[in-house]
Amino acid sequence: MQIWEQIRFDPEAGAKALVASYSDRLYKLAYRLCSDAALSEDLVLRTLARAVKAQGKFSSEESYFSFLCTILVNLHRDDLRLKAANALVFMEDVPESEDGRPNPGEALAAKSDAEAVRLAVSRLSPILRETVVLRYFGGLSVADIAEALAVPDGTVKFRLSEARRKIREFITQRNGGAAR
Repeated sequence: MQIWEQIRFDPEAGAKALVASYSDRLYKLAYRLCSDAALSEDLVLRTLARAVKAQGKFSSEESYFSFLCTILVNLHRDDLRLKAANALVFMEDVPESEDGRPNPGEALAAKSDAEAVRLAVSRLSPILRETVVLRYFGGLSVADIAEALAVPDGTVKFRLSEARRKIREFITQRNGGAAR
């Protein structure tokens, strides 16, 4: 039985299954959108609560995760309108050497690269930022992003292309005109 069917027949058990299945993935996306752990947790809880209330609107043909992302993005947009929040943080992994210890040189280069990307993405408009986060950190397909954002596939492709161009441009300027 699918989660949305569980919610219809046994709301408590369905809600528990919903939280167990999707809360971690939604939290990671929410954190990348709002850069605050407490706000991210709140956003995920509101997303899951709204999903339980809206379970009758879900049809089994569409991706349930895309449905949840649509709710999360809409709630985040509401928060942006109210708070004018505009920050984004990426969690970077420190590369490890063969013996398992971090290589200081690689760690410094990775930190510098991650900082450049973080700064570049934070400077994107909210529309481009949410498209990038859903694609590269949420793992959604272009079609799923289009569905979540209620825009055509071509618009998603344009936004991703525009975001990549702006990120590349920013990093090139930051590195003194030479891209790495």
